[in-house]
Amino acid sequence: MLNLKKIIMGKIKEEADNTQTNHFNNNYSCIFSNKRFYFIFTVFIMLLSLLVIPNVKATSIGISPGNVVFNNMLKGGYAENTVIISTNSVDSVVTSLYLKGDIKDWVTLVPDNRTFLMSSSEPYELKIIMQPPTDARSDYYTGSIDFITERYGEMTGRAGGFVRAGVTMRLETTVSDDEIIACRSGAFNLDDIEYGDPIRLSSTIINDGNVRIRPSITYDIWNQDQTRLVISGSFESPEILPTTRVNVVQNIPNSLSIGQYWAIIKTEDCGQSDLLTFSVVERGSIIDKGVLERITNPLWVYSFEPIEIKAVFRNDGPRTVSAKFQGDIRLDNSIVGIIDTEEIDVPSNQKADIITYFTPDRPGKYVISGRVVYNRKLTYEKSSILNVNYPSAKRDANIIPFIIYIFILTTIIFLIRTIFITKRRKKNNNNA
Repeated sequence: MLNLKKIIMGKIKEEADNTQTNHFNNNYSCIFSNKRFYFIFTVFIMLLSLLVIPNVKATSIGISPGNVVFNNMLKGGYAENTVIISTNSVDSVVTSLYLKGDIKDWVTLVPDNRTFLMSSSEPYELKIIMQPPTDARSDYYTGSIDFITERYGEMTGRAGGFVRAGVTMRLETTVSDDEIIACRSGAFNLDDIEYGDPIRLSSTIINDGNVRIRPSITYDIWNQDQTRLVISGSFESPEILPTTRVNVVQNIPNSLSIGQYWAIIKTEDCGQSDLLTFSVVERGSIIDKGVLERITNPLWVYSFEPIEIKAVFRNDGPRTVSAKFQGDIRLDNSIVGIIDTEEIDVPSNQKADIITYFTPDRPGKYVISGRVVYNRKLTYEKSSILNVNYPSAKRDANIIPFIIYIFILTTIIFLIRTIFITKRRKKNNNNA
């Protein structure tokens, strides 16, 4: 009876264990199935997002220069600077700007747009004009301009998927009572003209000071040999605001005859001058243009050593010209040689080397100067340096290897003789 009870109880326990195991396996399968379902569902949502949600592009912007500084400004004065805002976006980007700081009311923007379009191929150029009021205190002031991208597309488009980018440019201004007069001038030019036309003189002047200026420009025009002054005069430039640049153009009436002329142009207030050449030609004539690029020769030579001097000439005109090199060679400001080569033909838009030779007969520093004469016109003068040493220096330099060779040869002979004598003595000792 007792054994039967144990058998029944064992069967019941075994049945209970089997039931618990099956329940665990069913739960585990359910959990595993749920995880698999969640994974598939997540991947599906991600793919759907890529199809439905528009792409978001990363855009950056930059500004050059990063800071704008206006120093030594007068009360009621004027100054300007230009900055470039750029982006890496190929597509057009709508960008807004925000002016901040104590000096925001002193600033004028050109163009005066608080929202604009730009792209990588079309950066935005902005002129910043600073005008402190007449009652401003002499002090140091700051401000800033924030540039923030808004969206892609046109000015009235929608933002879509877009990551905004921004950059801040710092503005600095110093207001003082000191007047500064300073300027630069350059880019002087005189055009070739036809007979009877006015001479067109042009130049560029930059006002580096803090006051308005009207610099005076003077001109002296000489004949081709620069031996006779034919025209002289002056004129004032238009008014130039501080920090601005002005291109000045003046037409000069004249009665010059056909030929080549030289002119010295000066801007006295800026302390700059230049030597220019131009030609007066018959109406409908071809204008020849040529440039002496440089004069080349060895830098160091010995006296009584022939050297090659080469003038590099470039024909910028529309036709072939006949050109030759003329000049002189000086030592201690005294002429020791004259250069006058044979003419050579130089085709249009080609270069040619005009070669001559010279043999210095004494040491020193020579200066070679000259021009190229082409079709009865002269180029600007060029020069080069030739340094000449004593001929003894060359002989001394050449004899050094010979001395070394004699020394080595003597040493070898001495060693051979020593070895021969030593062997002979050993042989004699052995015979004895």
